[in-house]
Amino acid sequence: MIKFFRKIRKSMLDQNKTSRYLKYAIGEIILVVIGILIALSINNWNENRKSKKVANEIYLNLQNSLVQDSTEVQRIIKSQSKSLNVQKELILNQASQESIAFEDTNLSQLISDIGSGVYSFFPKTGIYNSIVSNNSMDLIKSKKVKASLVNLYDHQYERHAIMDATIENKYHFQLFPVIYKKIGYLQNVDENPDPLLFKEHYEELVAECRNVYGILNSNKNLLIQISKDIDVLLQLIRAELEKN
Repeated sequence: MIKFFRKIRKSMLDQNKTSRYLKYAIGEIILVVIGILIALSINNWNENRKSKKVANEIYLNLQNSLVQDSTEVQRIIKSQSKSLNVQKELILNQASQESIAFEDTNLSQLISDIGSGVYSFFPKTGIYNSIVSNNSMDLIKSKKVKASLVNLYDHQYERHAIMDATIENKYHFQLFPVIYKKIGYLQNVDENPDPLLFKEHYEELVAECRNVYGILNSNKNLLIQISKDIDVLLQLIRAELEKN
């Protein structure tokens, strides 16, 4: 093809048809430009198609991860709510100078419920970390999805991690020593701890419940908000998947 055009140009020059040659040359340039533009368009189309495919994979992976987080965070909210309810009852009883019936109460279950507040929510951040480390965030075109991802993973999850570390510290170094060492509670054993030991260290137990109650309640409220944010993000992701 190139040899063919070259022969035409040479023929025109040999015949001194300069004006016709110039028109032909301009036409040839236009054809070349059109060819380049078509090639670029095809290349861009292929790149966009590949980008959409990768973006869909990212959305699907995020969706699977968030569904698991949603289930887990609900479980932890229930555990912490159970603990808070028992702690609140103990604190209010002490404030009103009332005491529980030590002999008639299932002390083992009561202490177990208090201990359930230490259960932690560990979000699955692997997919998000991979997106960030691989500079794949640009593949997510939705500004709402991006903003929600940053809010959830970089702010909400981080806030929870800090609060959770404080709660764990209070439980392991303040509350649990009273429960295990002083009251003599044995985990996974149905038998009640000694009511006399429980009564003896009751006020100390309530004091430690009072110490942990505030931050545990704040953390539970944060987890409730996290659960809502996960649901919103899942709706946004599903909407993006439906577009494609």
